[in-house]
Amino acid sequence: MTVDWPVLLLVSIILIIFPLILLLSLWRYRSIKQLMEQQALKRNGTVTGSFLLPVLKLSYHTLPVVVTSVPGSKYRQAKTEVICTLYKPATADLKITRETAMSRLGKTFISPDVTLGSDEFDREFLIKTKNEAFARNILTFMLQQKLLDMKQKKPRITLEGTWLSVKVPRVVKTEEEYDQLFDLAFTFIDRLQEC
Repeated sequence: MTVDWPVLLLVSIILIIFPLILLLSLWRYRSIKQLMEQQALKRNGTVTGSFLLPVLKLSYHTLPVVVTSVPGSKYRQAKTEVICTLYKPATADLKITRETAMSRLGKTFISPDVTLGSDEFDREFLIKTKNEAFARNILTFMLQQKLLDMKQKKPRITLEGTWLSVKVPRVVKTEEEYDQLFDLAFTFIDRLQEC
């Protein structure tokens, strides 16, 4: 009797490789949930949702805050997102993203973004809004510094009506990164409530 090597290779892949991939992905989801549970204890929140998509729910100045963290896949980018629903709509919609080569090219041909007069901030971030005065009022020096401190993580802030989203295109893996993300989101919320 001869050994059929292609069949043996296929069986070994099915019996060894796939379970390893499954175990690694389950470990990844477990670590995400553990970090969220630590943040829930720290910030008086709760972790709900399934094992594969845990959701951290908490309150900040009586505003509901929801945090999701999704590992990437072939068809979906990884992200950790802090979403807050405000009680009253903002004066204008606002988007703050990292400056890229394509956005620099687009600024020259389409429409320029809002500049705040800070060379480093204007070079690193792109601000899109229809109300330039609103953007200048919201983005104080302290908020600009918090964004600059996170520039390697590529933060993205979206404000549309009563919906505020602060996200980074990665899975947050440490408590310090969560603290930095919450600090940015909560500072932005505080600034919105002041205006």
